[in-house]
Amino acid sequence: MISILSWLLLLSGLILRTDQPLELLPDFGPDGLGGLSWEEKELLLTEEIVVPREPTILSDGKTIIAAAVIINQPVETVWRILSQPERQADYLKEIKKSRLVKEEGEEKWVYFEVDIYGFSIHYTVRHYLYPQLKSLAWELDPEAENDLSYLLGFWRLYPWSEGKTLARYGSQVVPKFRLARAIIQYLYRSRVKSSLLAVKKYLESIPADNLLVNSPGNCRQK
Repeated sequence: MISILSWLLLLSGLILRTDQPLELLPDFGPDGLGGLSWEEKELLLTEEIVVPREPTILSDGKTIIAAAVIINQPVETVWRILSQPERQADYLKEIKKSRLVKEEGEEKWVYFEVDIYGFSIHYTVRHYLYPQLKSLAWELDPEAENDLSYLLGFWRLYPWSEGKTLARYGSQVVPKFRLARAIIQYLYRSRVKSSLLAVKKYLESIPADNLLVNSPGNCRQK
């Protein structure tokens, strides 16, 4: 069961590394449409975004959201932004700070501060970048002080028709505090889609020839 303010589900990426069990990664097939019903595929074509009513249950029993969104930008353009998780404060209004803490090879540690409904939540996420796969994965940094108990998630990018991108997003989050089931369901329905739309709008607003990589100092902080 997904257990947290659902807008947090969008923050950050476990396309799993070689030391991670592959059963945690849903298989969406070569076209990225795996796991979607016929009705959801039709909805994706008309509205360019699908957020399932219920989370996906993985083989290990865990649940994870596996949404789909079509972005009117090439895969390379989408990847250049999503592979900079420290820039999330640029396009997700709930995030007050997203600061690059450390970078080693294809791994990034990013500190987040999020305010919602009077709560201020802090946590640090370890991201794994897979440029060849155009995939991003993340998990909670266990060595940092976090207001979450557990976090993992991913973005997977697939080429779509007319130079567009099909992006599959998944996340599982567990807070250190309990939320009533009714609140969880409400937040899931109301927040996940709006947050995905915010990402889509931001990505589509940037000219492909103007995607300069921002330095950590350019990330929004308050």
